[in-house]
Amino acid sequence: LVTKSNLILGMGETREEISEALRDLHSAGTDIITITQYLRPGPLFHPIERWVKPEEFVDLSEEATEIGFAAVMSGPLVRSSYRAGKLYSQALKFRGEELPENLSHLAETSEGPTTQEASSLLERYGASADVPVAANS
Repeated sequence: LVTKSNLILGMGETREEISEALRDLHSAGTDIITITQYLRPGPLFHPIERWVKPEEFVDLSEEATEIGFAAVMSGPLVRSSYRAGKLYSQALKFRGEELPENLSHLAETSEGPTTQEASSLLERYGASADVPVAANS
């Protein structure tokens, strides 16, 4: 069984809380982690406390990899099920397991970053600027 979890950032958490959550999730047996930015769905929902810079998402991806997650996807536009096949393929490869024959096409999509990952955004647009969160975010 391959297990996955997701961290949504920008709701007031501290960096230490994020690191602790990553360690706890890995210790609990989580194989795959996605890390993303909270996007407020409407004015009646919790406000965005901060916009997480792509550089921090890259750092968190590296931290999650160092902790030992089998597959990691991290970026402001990553969604929890985004590229699930890629992550599943990476997790099986990490475990030394083969993809089932009916899913062999996933191996073709498992290499390199996706456009929503922070590393791709930094490569495409460069370093982030400090932008305050609007009062109505």
